[in-house]
Amino acid sequence: MIEKFQQIKNITILGVGLIGGSLGLALKANGFKGQITGLGRRIETLNIALERNVVDFATTDFKLGVETADLLIIGTPVSLIPQMVKRISEQIPNKKPLFITDAGSVKTQVVREIDNFLNIQNYTHIHFVGSHPMAGSERTSVAAARANLFNSAKCIVTPSMHTSSIAIQVVRDLWEFVGGDTIVLSPTDHDYLVAGASHLPHLIASVLTQTTQSVQTESLRAIELAATGFRDTTRIAAGSPEIWRDIFLQNAEFLIPMVKSTIQTLEQLKILIKNKDSAKIEEFLAQAKKIRDTVK
Repeated sequence: MIEKFQQIKNITILGVGLIGGSLGLALKANGFKGQITGLGRRIETLNIALERNVVDFATTDFKLGVETADLLIIGTPVSLIPQMVKRISEQIPNKKPLFITDAGSVKTQVVREIDNFLNIQNYTHIHFVGSHPMAGSERTSVAAARANLFNSAKCIVTPSMHTSSIAIQVVRDLWEFVGGDTIVLSPTDHDYLVAGASHLPHLIASVLTQTTQSVQTESLRAIELAATGFRDTTRIAAGSPEIWRDIFLQNAEFLIPMVKSTIQTLEQLKILIKNKDSAKIEEFLAQAKKIRDTVK
């Protein structure tokens, strides 16, 4: 077992969906011997988590779910993460040490708000470290959870200047224990890079889906002819609208310039097609293929 992670005996997963559920399964599959508690709002979801042996104990009682935790992972939409940390801090008895991380896809605003809160309140016993496993699916429920979700996945850890080195190591150990490959980035660098690697592709997949839906003749819609290429390209558009709404809004600083750049590139390609510039079109496609072939 990873050294710093040996200190952890009780883990609470707040929000037992795909990521939280997969984390519970992965912890068990890799030999974690402590207790895993599932905390959430919907008893139906928690019952599925218990039935699938994702967690050892499940509750909708917030105090009961957090008061014994050594490490707590927040798996809620990003807009809720800061208020979850504030609520958790009210339930920790006698300044009990607690490590908290999350799995959210946007970091700058979240880390800043939580850091400010913990510093103002002088909660030196609570250690928050932002993190983001680059793994997932368009399916978001615990029913889709799987133990190997994080195998070889990039798991980004985003400490601030206030984060203790021990807290950083505990969170890195968590993701490495379940098979992830950790990378440490600043919250801002994370948001910039992930805007391009994850957020922009989701936005484009959603736009493509809507555009294809609008193409039709009197007797047939284009989407009825959609096959493997369309399904592969737009799979992520089937993700949770609530989760992705929050991501787009919280990472607007980096996402909007990338949308503008995409529009400019589309305009350039449109001109090449209009001018029947076959050489430049082939060059454009060849360059795209070369880049895509490097992605494993």
